[in-house]
Amino acid sequence: MSEHYTRNTESVLAWCNRCSRLTMHAVSAGRRGHCTEHERPPATRKKESARERRAREKRQLKLF
Repeated sequence: MSEHYTRNTESVLAWCNRCSRLTMHAVSAGRRGHCTEHERPPATRKKESARERRAREKRQLKLF
């Protein structure tokens, strides 16, 4: 069973199968995530388009 962490936890020391050693892992929504010593996987097209859409909406002035 997976461990759940408190809300204030940002990273935790855990075994990384890819590195074969103890490394820091990110914690998001109380669950352990990716190893912080590796590059993050590239964003998918869906995530990239959502990021661009949010940036466009932020730049656009809303009059009404």
